[in-house]
Amino acid sequence: MRQPFVVACLLTAAGLIPFLLTAVAILFDPLDTPTAVQILVGYGAVILSFTGAVHWGFALRDSAHPVQGTPLSPAVLGAERHLLMFGVVPALIGWVALIAMIHFAAPGLAVFLLLAGFFITIVVETIGKGRGVVAGNYLALRWAVSIVVLLILLSVLFAILSGMRVG
Repeated sequence: MRQPFVVACLLTAAGLIPFLLTAVAILFDPLDTPTAVQILVGYGAVILSFTGAVHWGFALRDSAHPVQGTPLSPAVLGAERHLLMFGVVPALIGWVALIAMIHFAAPGLAVFLLLAGFFITIVVETIGKGRGVVAGNYLALRWAVSIVVLLILLSVLFAILSGMRVG
């Protein structure tokens, strides 16, 4: 059981690389800032969608292989429904961020939406841990990566809004 978590930690750290590289490009390479912001928003939307999809896994893990003759309790069914519904919210937020970036040319709004989406997701996952539907080791990993992602997005948003970089 320990090995998959170590692999998950390594892959999560690798998943931070695009966030870090695009943030460096946005903050320190004024010639390529608009492209870097588009790349950051696109990658952020994909990763935000991924964090929502994990909730489908949480919801379906117990019902995928039910014990024969053992009905699921109403509380479990209710929790599964909430997880399934919440699982699509991050993807929708990411999609709206992409629309803000591509259609409305509003990089500040797009980055803000991603920031809000990642924050909402980690808060909901923390609540889920308290209700027994989110594993503790998963939540610790998510908090660690979420703090880094939130700081990156906040830095980029500040740079865009303060005029340090034009997105």
